[in-house]
Amino acid sequence: MMHRLREAMKPNNAVPFGSDGGAVEVDETFIGRKTNAKVKGGFLHKHAVVALVERDGRARSFYMPKLGADDMRDVLFHHISRDAHLKTDESSRYITPGKEFASHETVNHAKDEYVRGTASTNTVEGVFSIFKRGMIGTYQHCGEQHLQRYLAEFDFRYSNRSALEISDTERAEKALKGIVGKRLTYRRINEAAHH
Repeated sequence: MMHRLREAMKPNNAVPFGSDGGAVEVDETFIGRKTNAKVKGGFLHKHAVVALVERDGRARSFYMPKLGADDMRDVLFHHISRDAHLKTDESSRYITPGKEFASHETVNHAKDEYVRGTASTNTVEGVFSIFKRGMIGTYQHCGEQHLQRYLAEFDFRYSNRSALEISDTERAEKALKGIVGKRLTYRRINEAAHH
């Protein structure tokens, strides 16, 4: 049942981030462990997640089975307005697509640079921190097939938080409205799998 509620929390007809010319922070993180993956150097054995965060606004996160430059480009161009001011770290994945936004500023984490003027990824890293604390402290395990649903839940919570002056009642109403147009059925335990 909780997965059906998380499905309802996914945004319907989402407006591109930064449509008003605002700043959008983008970053990636790694979580969990892929089934049968060997632990090697780097993060190849973990699940990649990319998040887009408007400063003082919404968050939208994506489970990325592949994290190549083309995959990143697709996410950026599909979910962020070209009027946005992009803020990222120094990853090469952002360099070429970053040229197509109003501006693109980076910080160099490899050189211990975390803020330079308006360039920062601190907001998106804060979103990741909330997500990881929730996954480790509350849910403790998440299979790959459900990761996007958990991301939708945490995005919904962040995008509808009290700091944005959204009340508990408004938040509940938004969650219920998210059911519209989605098939949220579930099979009962005693039903055969082929029904």
